[in-house]
Amino acid sequence: MASEKHVAVLAFPFTSHPLPLANLLHKLAEAAPDVHFSFLSTAKSNGDVFPPSSRAELPPNVWIYDVNDGLPAGGHRAMKLHPLEQVDVFLKQAQESFRAALDAAERDARKKVSCLLSDAFLVFACEIAEQTRVPWVTFWVASPCFLSACIHIDVLGQLRHGTSRGGVPEADDKALEMVPGLSLFRMSDFPDVILQDPNPKMVPNLLRQMGHVLPRAAAVVMNSFEEANPALLVADLKSKLKILLHVGCLTVQFPPPSLLPSAASDHTACLAWLDARDPRTVAYICFGTIAMPSPGEVAALAEALESTGTPFLWSLKEHMMVHMPEGFLERTGAQGKIAPWAPQSRVLSHPACGAHVTHCGYNSVFESVAGGVPMICMPSWADNAMNARMVKEGWGIGVGVGVEGGGAITKSGMTKALEAVLRGEEGKEMRKKVGELRARLAEAAGPGGSVEADFKVLVELISAA
Repeated sequence: MASEKHVAVLAFPFTSHPLPLANLLHKLAEAAPDVHFSFLSTAKSNGDVFPPSSRAELPPNVWIYDVNDGLPAGGHRAMKLHPLEQVDVFLKQAQESFRAALDAAERDARKKVSCLLSDAFLVFACEIAEQTRVPWVTFWVASPCFLSACIHIDVLGQLRHGTSRGGVPEADDKALEMVPGLSLFRMSDFPDVILQDPNPKMVPNLLRQMGHVLPRAAAVVMNSFEEANPALLVADLKSKLKILLHVGCLTVQFPPPSLLPSAASDHTACLAWLDARDPRTVAYICFGTIAMPSPGEVAALAEALESTGTPFLWSLKEHMMVHMPEGFLERTGAQGKIAPWAPQSRVLSHPACGAHVTHCGYNSVFESVAGGVPMICMPSWADNAMNARMVKEGWGIGVGVGVEGGGAITKSGMTKALEAVLRGEEGKEMRKKVGELRARLAEAAGPGGSVEADFKVLVELISAA
């Protein structure tokens, strides 16, 4: 007799959020073949994560549903909106759109949803789960340190305004010692926009709600490894949440798979270009899908690459090319390659890659660790600054590029960073440390490791719901 279990998976369809949740879906569908899964996201996001040509290969217990993105009908609907404005438009109508898609999924499956698994940004999933009396399991994509800061948002707000425990002057320079496990971090690592209350933006308001909503979840699943985080922080999160599970970084394999032939899934020929470079000599540069340095920073980075003669592979959108110094592309044609897209995890696992200039998105950080590549940190928004500090000071596997190792890209700062990571003794020590961290995480992700144990708990939870 077929199982009556039906898990609805609700994705936040922006930036790096959909892919790790889709990868978790694949793992769950294989581990629980008798459970029916409905994956809900926007048509654009679903098209990127599950291209129509590949959907025939999905497990038979996985069905894909499109939800309304909130944008007006017609061509080029999103062209005039900044990505963060698109997020706001989507979130304002998301609950209604997801409810409609859930109704369709239940009709098609002829089964009521028995469990909701959602991205943590979709906090309204808690309300839907409580109204339908099913468990809500939520998935946190960003760093656990950032989640801890969001849960302790009231404490951070007091520190920002100098009202905690007798008042704290110059709060921006203060370590977050009052939050268990966050003593490494400083007030300036947490986006000030999230502390603004009230706030007209949707995402900051959602993040402010986390501390009140997530404790109501049946479980919080982390896109991370317990071994990668401070023990005090993990213990504090466990004390505040019903169940805390670490299922590994779901865009990364530890150890990474063997490199395929360079032509495979490499339509921009980045891997073939790397094949002709010496080991650990290339700086790979990428700032994610939303984070983007200023035109002045693009120019400063280009000047540093040229002046140091550093071989580089730069993933850069075409509209940013106008900010390159005049003649840069012609002068560095033999030195570097610029492409609108690169197979990032494979680039970072290539022997030629010696440094990763990154915005420090959480998935990007772990792809760098999996490849054994030290980082040059240029944090942009959200959890980036906390990730960068963990990379630099917590793990000792990266450097900054501005004043005191942080801040804006300058030619001199980038020049110093490139020399340190690619050609200095400091870089050798970083490569040693990143190799040790990679080994610890590979053990955690391997047979009998903590990731396997937590994943089994998750499978049992959704199967028993």
